[in-house]
Amino acid sequence: MILIAIILPLLAAPFLGLIGSPRQGAIANVALSGIVFILTIAAFAAPGSGLVHADDLGLVFGGVTGFTGLTTAVASFFYLREAEPRLSLRRWRVYHAMCQVVLGSTLLGLYADNIGLLWAAVEGATIAATLGVSMPRTASALEAAWKYFILGGVGIGLALFGTMLVYLAAQPALGPGFSAMSFTALTAHAAGMDGSLLTLAFVLILFGYGTKAALVPLHGWLPDAYAEGPAPLTTSLSGPLINVALIAILRFRHMLEANFTSGGTALPPGPFLLTLGLASLFLAAFSFSRRRDARRFFGFSSIEHSGIAAFAFGIGGAAAVFGGLLHMLLHTLIKSALLQVLIRAAALRGSTAPGHYGFSHLRGLIHSNKYTALVLGAAMFGLTGLPPSGLFVSEFIIVMQTIQRSPWASLPLGLGLLLCAVAILRNLGPLVFGHAPPRTKPAKATPETHLVTLHLALSVVLAFAMPPMLVGLLSQVAEALK
Repeated sequence: MILIAIILPLLAAPFLGLIGSPRQGAIANVALSGIVFILTIAAFAAPGSGLVHADDLGLVFGGVTGFTGLTTAVASFFYLREAEPRLSLRRWRVYHAMCQVVLGSTLLGLYADNIGLLWAAVEGATIAATLGVSMPRTASALEAAWKYFILGGVGIGLALFGTMLVYLAAQPALGPGFSAMSFTALTAHAAGMDGSLLTLAFVLILFGYGTKAALVPLHGWLPDAYAEGPAPLTTSLSGPLINVALIAILRFRHMLEANFTSGGTALPPGPFLLTLGLASLFLAAFSFSRRRDARRFFGFSSIEHSGIAAFAFGIGGAAAVFGGLLHMLLHTLIKSALLQVLIRAAALRGSTAPGHYGFSHLRGLIHSNKYTALVLGAAMFGLTGLPPSGLFVSEFIIVMQTIQRSPWASLPLGLGLLLCAVAILRNLGPLVFGHAPPRTKPAKATPETHLVTLHLALSVVLAFAMPPMLVGLLSQVAEALK
């Protein structure tokens, strides 16, 4: 099941890039994404074993990646109706192919039990996303793609050096061979690894994969990629790719922590993660007020929430890691929902092309369609972390663990969360309930908006109902990687 879920979209991508009309490509994209989603759910019964398999962490985030991939494909189908004249047949084929490459590469990154395969998966997703961002071929889109390629290339290069150093650090404990590249073996023998090399490797990996997770200071690609790329593809960038990078950081962080606590020569990873997490949180907080484009604004929101998860991993302990993983899961559902409904909001105002997502252009959305406006408002409110948002639960867990384990960090964390919530609320009212631009006409909601509602409902249910299966899986992961 796991191998098919990875290989199917990667093998299908060349065919989508060579044949078919835009509509046929969109239908195939939905069908393939639906099959992949079913396979990621079937993995709970057959997780596999060996080089590529689904551990508890892979099961949870593989499932949410499959779900997000399916809803993004559905959003792409409706996006096609309005955007088809803007892109040539060849570009639409490339677009659908890149959607499948991003999906397959993301799943490979989640399921790989090999530090080399993880790096290859992130590299593949980086190349595909770069091609996707550049598709409009405008000057700003090419600039955004170039920035993504350069910063992503720097990050992936640092991650490669870090990966090589982890392999070298593992030699005293595991010797040469594939065992020194297996996450399972590395985690079990972390205490016997060369702590000095492991520390240097972690710093390189933190900045390398931290680039993909949009952590400060290598975050600059994300707002531009959100604002200039095709809208549904940026939905894929918003959660799953960031999750892969953060999970990679978490796995390597555990090796460093295990070596440090066992008396090895490694440095504790907490200060590194706390520093980057808080820097990302405050950069987002002080950047919100200057953003006039909605997609760029929510790009900084992703930097905020990535920083919160990194901060939670820096606090350490099973409960804080649990809170960080839950936060990533809920953020993926809410942010994907918001970006998908934002596409519909722009369509109500005439165009989903980049440059048509300004807050002033979209304001007063309730005068165009009440249902779309209320769903968009609910998704924006969900990002604030205020109740009844699902993110309230994860942020509450993280704040409580910060007070218990690192009280000095609770004040900046609370201040950063408050500033970000206020910035989002300031834009929520005018966007939904403000005065609409002249000649605004009412319009009907489209079916994909109901999938957005499902995203939001799932985020609330998972946070407040806490299904025992989800709690059990995340608890086991948090206990193993604390």
